Amino acid sequence: MNVMTSAEKAYHRIHKAILEGELPRGDFLSQRMLAELAGTSIISVREALKRLEHEHFLESVPRWGVRIPRETRESITDRYALREAIEVMVAYLLSRNIDSRNADELRLRADECDAIAVDGTDAVSRFAERHRELHLFMAECTGKQLLKSELERLGLRSLLYQSARTTWAQRVDNWQRWHRSLVDEILSGDSVRAQEAMHHHVQHGLHHDLQMFEEGLFDA
Repeated sequence: MNVMTSAEKAYHRIHKAILEGELPRGDFLSQRMLAELAGTSIISVREALKRLEHEHFLESVPRWGVRIPRETRESITDRYALREAIEVMVAYLLSRNIDSRNADELRLRADECDAIAVDGTDAVSRFAERHRELHLFMAECTGKQLLKSELERLGLRSLLYQSARTTWAQRVDNWQRWHRSLVDEILSGDSVRAQEAMHHHVQHGLHHDLQMFEEGLFDA
């Protein structure tokens, strides 16, 4: 049985607090307060903060500390533009070459995403993580490690969580077979269809995230 380290405990507690809106966006966070929140040492909190910063849930400002960044229309658009550039290439490569074992795994992971029901914050977190794992697995299946690492670097985890909270949890569209349909297009063997499907998938998320941003729901 794996025992969670103090740093991992701090990471999960602070991560949960960010996701559930317990911590204010834009304000610098006290490490002492976070240590009390997590029930760990400040040293463990510092390790957790480094991981959360790497995942783009936090940003570090020299001589000031760390804070939960406020999203802007420009930051949302820029991150989606990078995501689309990477993922359309992933779709193109997979449409041309993927083995049957990985293809079956993609279908399974897509079905798992589509099967998650909306029933609170935990469901949003589960969906966001499964969604992230699906897209990272697609990149991994190309055999191009740089594509996967660049997806991680642009903050895919925080981007997809926010999208899950504002779009998926609101059920703004019919999500039945949403990801399975995407995977089926990618595995069709038609590179044009694959790229168009991924373009539509990413743009759908951008459209609704911008709509939710304009309605003030990103900081809700």
